[in-house]
Amino acid sequence: MPDPTDLVQQTLRRLMELYREERLEPGTLTQVAVKPGWNVVIGSHRQCGMAMNFTGWESFGPVRLDVESLRRLIGQDLFQVAASCVSAQSWQERSVGVAAVSALSQPLLTAQYLTPRGMALDGPDRDLASLAQADDVVAIVGYGGSVQRLLGRCRELHVTDMRPRSAFQTLLIGEKVEFVPTEVIVHPAEDDFSVLERATVVAITGSALVNRSFEELLRHTSAARLVTAYGASASLWPELLLNSGVDLVYTYRVSDPVAFAAAAVREMNMEPAIQRTQIQIAMRRAG
Repeated sequence: MPDPTDLVQQTLRRLMELYREERLEPGTLTQVAVKPGWNVVIGSHRQCGMAMNFTGWESFGPVRLDVESLRRLIGQDLFQVAASCVSAQSWQERSVGVAAVSALSQPLLTAQYLTPRGMALDGPDRDLASLAQADDVVAIVGYGGSVQRLLGRCRELHVTDMRPRSAFQTLLIGEKVEFVPTEVIVHPAEDDFSVLERATVVAITGSALVNRSFEELLRHTSAARLVTAYGASASLWPELLLNSGVDLVYTYRVSDPVAFAAAAVREMNMEPAIQRTQIQIAMRRAG
């Protein structure tokens, strides 16, 4: 059943309205690439998207992916694909749905469509590191690239993550044995709410949209002066995120769909492909 509180499903319904208003044609699903870490949706009309799939994360349990059900979606329009998958109980199929919503969003992530609807598009310089102040307590849900840029820019830097810290930090063995950089205070995911509640600046990974934790995390950010969503999984039409209390969506737009689709088929690691075939963007309310 559709969940009216689900930001991804709300975004999908808004995209349907926008496609009608702008007389855009949705692409059809041509391929789904299930990769380590990511699910990639490749559609016609240069519409492609991706979302985290949590491969190898034991806390999510075994992979549950109905390959035949996905294969039957090939050739259907991306709205049908997204609607079928975003309500799935399996997080792998939900990831495909979020990727389909991302693919549908791509043609609209430009000033041409954002500006008339009260939103602004900025370049990569407007990121969390550029907006943090020396006295801020920064909390990041999901260890990401912004952590490195924040070192030395704020009073406290906290990261919560479902993975063990050995998955994203270096164990340095010398006179002392410690994880580095030591400026980063790492917490398990069980501490999400308590860490967020005392933060003045918050960044929530877009992968929380896949595992359905985003809305609950957001409810614990009332003390923050700045709340952001980040990562490739957040490459969605931003209106519903911005209406829900997010101030800035820092993500990517697929700039070369042909090269992106080729990389999804030929390369195991999507991180280099993101850098080559996508551009970083920041979306916010205008003014």
